Amino acid sequence: MYENHPYTKNGVCLCEIGGEAVTRAMEIYNRVQDAKVFAEELERERVIGKRIWYAENTIYISKKYACESGGGCPGNPTRIGERCHCDHYNASAEIRPKHYCKCGAEFYRPMFAPIFGERVRIAPCRTVLSGDEECVLAVRIDKEED
Repeated sequence: MYENHPYTKNGVCLCEIGGEAVTRAMEIYNRVQDAKVFAEELERERVIGKRIWYAENTIYISKKYACESGGGCPGNPTRIGERCHCDHYNASAEIRPKHYCKCGAEFYRPMFAPIFGERVRIAPCRTVLSGDEECVLAVRIDKEED
């Protein structure tokens, strides 16, 4: 179960966000120097996620289908198989607690930590794996990880 999940054991996501996305994000932030405008530009330029927005010191990233992340599980025609991009769980049909997706949230750390600090809090808000219709991750720029 979650105790054996690679993120729990290692504290890092095994997947890597592409260097090009990280570079583009840094370029955008260096140009705009404002978190709200930064989120708007990330969405406009389609750097990551399907939808990105800013509210109350938080950047939200939503994804509905795994193919938006280059993933998916063609052998599992369930909602999880179609929408979860995590290779560890997208073959499952079992609903799991939202904290299983902390790894997926940490996938974005290389993009946001250089901008907002290494201890920026990145967490799942809604996840397909826990029964929601889409995944929404929150980058809380005014909070730090414990």
